Amino acid sequence: MIRDEILKRGYVDVKVYVAGLRQNHRLTVEKESTVHGEVPYLLCKNYIPNNELVRLANELMLPIKHAKTMVLPKGMTPKDFANISFEPETIEAEVEA
Repeated sequence: MIRDEILKRGYVDVKVYVAGLRQNHRLTVEKESTVHGEVPYLLCKNYIPNNELVRLANELMLPIKHAKTMVLPKGMTPKDFANISFEPETIEAEVEA
């Protein structure tokens, strides 16, 4: 699933239309504490119009946050994303000398 890959990688590169121009933006994965637990969301550092935020949230199935705006996929609440593991997997290996 694309959501799991994004959470493990820690970021996603997206293409959006801003003022008629197609731009590339990198959204990073952040976490926020809520009453339901840790909720992962994608953080935008640059301006993206609200209609593009809604489109991205529905495509990526993750909440997106920009400034004071938080956009969720259609029909979902922050409770649906609580306690999803999004830490990168660590690989343990033993080296014999």
